[in-house]
Amino acid sequence: MAFPVLGFFVFLLLLVGGTIASNNDDSAFDKNYEITWGNDHVLSLDQGREIQLSLDSHSGSGFGSYLKYSSGFFHMRMKIPGNNSTAGLTSKTSRHDELDFEFLGNAEGEAITLQTNVFVNGVGGREQRIHLWFDPTSHFHDYKLLWNPHQIV
Repeated sequence: MAFPVLGFFVFLLLLVGGTIASNNDDSAFDKNYEITWGNDHVLSLDQGREIQLSLDSHSGSGFGSYLKYSSGFFHMRMKIPGNNSTAGLTSKTSRHDELDFEFLGNAEGEAITLQTNVFVNGVGGREQRIHLWFDPTSHFHDYKLLWNPHQIV
């Protein structure tokens, strides 16, 4: 008899916790990030929980976290525009540490290549090219990065 009662309390806890989490305003973009450049190329969507960055022949846009990170798991969900595009994780320190994601070669009929690079203290030279087997301009795709003191995957 204790199991059904325990099950009910677990269900109640999940229900209440889910309701509190769904009303939590911390998921709004502007609570966690700031637009660092290209404000006119940023569109807020879904009550501020998503943003759309645009790129044209004049400019793009960028944003940064209010928090500092020395490691972590990062998840980007992107649909890139129909031309060369860049995304990166950079530091705001004088050391210039940066993780780059560059989508290259988006000419009609040409395969798109993802080029990555890591900069530490301003020194890069760690380019890797991944020939994509899918079209990153047709749909949203997930890109994930694990960064810790031992590796970047």
